[in-house]
Amino acid sequence: MTSPKRPLPPTAPASLTARRVLVLAPHYDDEVLGCGGLILQLAAGGAQVVCAFMSDGSGGVEGPPEGSTEDEYAERRRAEADAAARVLGIGSVEHPGSFLGLRDGALVSSLDRLTGSIEELLEQHKPDLLLVPSPLEATSDHQATFRALHEALISRRRQRTEGGEELASQDDDSASGDLTLRVVCYEVNHPFYPDLLVDVTAEMETIADAMSRYASQLERHDYIAACRGLRRYRSLSLPDSCRYAEGYCQLKASDFTTRSPAQLIAYLGGAPSLVEVTSPRRVSIVVRTYNRPRRLAEALDSLARSTYRNVELVLVNDGGRPPEVAEDFPFDVRRVDFEDNRGRSAAAQAGVEAATGDCVGFLDDDDLLAPEHLESLTAMLCDGVDVAYSDAAVVRYVPSTNGWRESSRRLPYSRDFDRAILLLDNYIPFHTVLMTREALERAGPFDPQLPIFEDWDLLIRLSRSSSFVHLPRTTCEYRHFLDGAADGPSGGHALGGAASERPDFETLKAKVLSKHAAALGPDALARAVTRMRRQAVLAGEAARAQIRERQRDLAERGAEIERLRARERELESSHSRRGAEIERLQIRERDLQAEVDAMKATRAWRLHERLQSLRGSDG
Repeated sequence: MTSPKRPLPPTAPASLTARRVLVLAPHYDDEVLGCGGLILQLAAGGAQVVCAFMSDGSGGVEGPPEGSTEDEYAERRRAEADAAARVLGIGSVEHPGSFLGLRDGALVSSLDRLTGSIEELLEQHKPDLLLVPSPLEATSDHQATFRALHEALISRRRQRTEGGEELASQDDDSASGDLTLRVVCYEVNHPFYPDLLVDVTAEMETIADAMSRYASQLERHDYIAACRGLRRYRSLSLPDSCRYAEGYCQLKASDFTTRSPAQLIAYLGGAPSLVEVTSPRRVSIVVRTYNRPRRLAEALDSLARSTYRNVELVLVNDGGRPPEVAEDFPFDVRRVDFEDNRGRSAAAQAGVEAATGDCVGFLDDDDLLAPEHLESLTAMLCDGVDVAYSDAAVVRYVPSTNGWRESSRRLPYSRDFDRAILLLDNYIPFHTVLMTREALERAGPFDPQLPIFEDWDLLIRLSRSSSFVHLPRTTCEYRHFLDGAADGPSGGHALGGAASERPDFETLKAKVLSKHAAALGPDALARAVTRMRRQAVLAGEAARAQIRERQRDLAERGAEIERLRARERELESSHSRRGAEIERLQIRERDLQAEVDAMKATRAWRLHERLQSLRGSDG
């Protein structure tokens, strides 16, 4: 299972640099409370900082103060935000919340408009650093802003990969068009587990100055004390020289597109608030296993967290040791035990025959489901749709001192349904699929002659008589353990190791192709090849565009480095000139001092002679 972020805070401060910064602030003042010090540092470093306020400032639950209308209160807060922005060095302030009428305190009810607004901001400003409140925040508007960013990044990836599997097969940040985008979460009203602490001791008084511009809010709460208090707390793990610090969690665009909302919250160390869904429609999940108790326990734990609650587990033990199921497992369990190992097809078919649900899905014992998986797919099985599937993040794990460490996370199989391409190759991981029992009965049983590719074969037969729909959301995790022995002798995949390592892999693939060759006539083959060629061309163009964008970024950074070096040389030259001038002044000072000393000596001698002369006269 993906480990949550480490709870221990850093013991040394770090810094961030950027050229284009976008701050998403749910309310007027969140930018100061959450990341004011970092904004000051970024602006001082030459970054172009844009701050977008996502709500209208009308007052939320508390409402406007007595004697003020909502419009008057919102206008006052906008003016305060502009004043605070000047203190922080923010170059541009945007008010999409006011423009779109996104009500203060009610962003969660306007998630679609909020998402669209964030998409426009990303497209317009093309930030390389984005600051957003943590999803662990206590305020619903803060949570909604993070959720809307999640949806916006998924939508951007979707738009860029609609035409090509090859696009999706690359690093997901590249495929999303957000190769250089870093997302950094800040905290306002609920501490999280930071992986970055920024020393803002030098900026603390300016932060307080910026907060003082929000007079309307200081009338309600002592936010300046809150600014100091949270930052003082965050400095406790840092050296004594740091009295104030800001805490952040760092993410990439791919963290949003390869994790469901609940998975991402758990990854950041939080406990997602899940709403259970009850329905009379029973879902049977068939889990095939063979001597991998640890991986099975993780798979079953992910199923147990499902928000959809009318679930039946069909556990098929394919000739291994009898597997254990936790006593507090929340769903009904039906067991199928083979005395001898019969292979993937036989185990899958036995599970289907034992299942009693209206819908059937599959989960290998080394894979995971997101809590939202079944809820999302069951909602799609209506209006003539018999088969629904989502996306799976392919995650590679490598051994580490603490067990297993995630080394990569990608979305190589995200594609809308295309039967012609399915006849050529399988792009639908089996545990992303949920199907009606009627669809399964029309397709017929699993082919016992296929030790692998039994899922691909079934999907092809399902596509003959059933309609498919694709949900472009990551709701599953397809795991690879790279040492080949993740949990016992069966290797990195369920029931017998990685299929691609079998000596008969190509032979068995050819067998499936031959079995369904009649369905792939010349016309269908031509269409499939045309689509795949077009997708390859689009992927190449997108890759070249990404390379050009990266080259422009590198060129801009190189130019910035050269400007800094030129400034450094100018300062060094100025310092050298000033040093020479100081040396000349020091020499002149010594000369003048010598003249003064000589004048003093001459004057003293003259006074001495005058005194002697006066004494002689007296004698």
